[in-house]
Amino acid sequence: MSTDLLNAAKEMQEWLTTQRRTLHMVPELSLHEFKTSEHCAQQLTELGLKVTRLWGEGFIADLDAPNGKGRVALRADMDALPITELNDIPYRSTHDGVAHMCGHDTHMTIAMGTAKLLSARKDKLTRSVRFIFQPSEELPPGGALGLIEKGCLEAVDEVYGLHNNPQMETGTVATAVGAITAAADIFEIALVGRGGHASRPHEALDPIPATAELVGMLQTLVSRRTQPGKPAVVSVTKFSAGTTHNIIPDRAELMGTVRTYEESVRARIIEEMERMTAAVAQAHGLKHEFKYTRGYDSIVNHESGVQAVAEAASEVVGKGNVNTNFEPQTWGEDFAYYLQHKPGAFFLLGSGNSSKGITEPLHSARFNVDESCLPLGVAVMARLAL
Repeated sequence: MSTDLLNAAKEMQEWLTTQRRTLHMVPELSLHEFKTSEHCAQQLTELGLKVTRLWGEGFIADLDAPNGKGRVALRADMDALPITELNDIPYRSTHDGVAHMCGHDTHMTIAMGTAKLLSARKDKLTRSVRFIFQPSEELPPGGALGLIEKGCLEAVDEVYGLHNNPQMETGTVATAVGAITAAADIFEIALVGRGGHASRPHEALDPIPATAELVGMLQTLVSRRTQPGKPAVVSVTKFSAGTTHNIIPDRAELMGTVRTYEESVRARIIEEMERMTAAVAQAHGLKHEFKYTRGYDSIVNHESGVQAVAEAASEVVGKGNVNTNFEPQTWGEDFAYYLQHKPGAFFLLGSGNSSKGITEPLHSARFNVDESCLPLGVAVMARLAL
């Protein structure tokens, strides 16, 4: 069956390429995916799917199996990034400062291609298929929560999603049981003292030395406050204070990110970070402000879902090209919330091609994909649905 699906998907290469390039040329930012959403919905309606608008520009498209039982959901994200594309290609982004540099045009194309392939085999479906077209993956709190709240997972038994990876060669697939992405959080800290003349520091309460001390202490959160063997990242990425050489400021600020794979580690870091901030402030006679923003949770794949992905992908690209022990990534993705409600899995689809020079990472201004990955993604998704 998978050979049949792959051959059929490869016959769609021209159509898939056209769809992807059409979307690539007119990227839209998070929560503004107006024409993108309209284009995808129109394509799916023409294929006979029932389109239902749910949240923002997000929608579901149902392909009902006349003789099947149950329903599987396949998700595609739609938003682009605020990046000026530097690729010299005929289908370069026509929207200044906005581009599909994360490959969501690829994800939408694969979803539409899967719908096209399966709608032609409707009588062979053993269960119905729901396509979830999600806005705002790039902008926390993300579009997944809004769609879930509006019922996108109602009557769904399993849910699957993919992300292209240009640092994996086309023809490869990767996934893993358990955490496959990190929870991605933001912290903002301010230590507040009393400003004064730089020549008379004894008359001021200088927040800079205390804040520098706190930066050093935060580095111990991973090495001394979390259990070895449970990965975490704490990065201070911004330290700002003062305006000129002869003024002691009254305020110093830090900002950074925390990445974790387990909720217990995440909670411990939050608790310890706030405690350290308060302790340093008190020791130096300063006031403090602490703000911690939880980003996307970690995607935690279900074992049954990973097994299904492995079987489907092995039939399409060959068992030797499927990695089921992929190292968890430290970027965030709101597909996590779907898997908190339904079993399933998230996997990575190789979209790079070193011989063609397609190796730039996600979010690079020169990011691109090897379009021969499109039918492979379609075949894997279609096999999962069947």
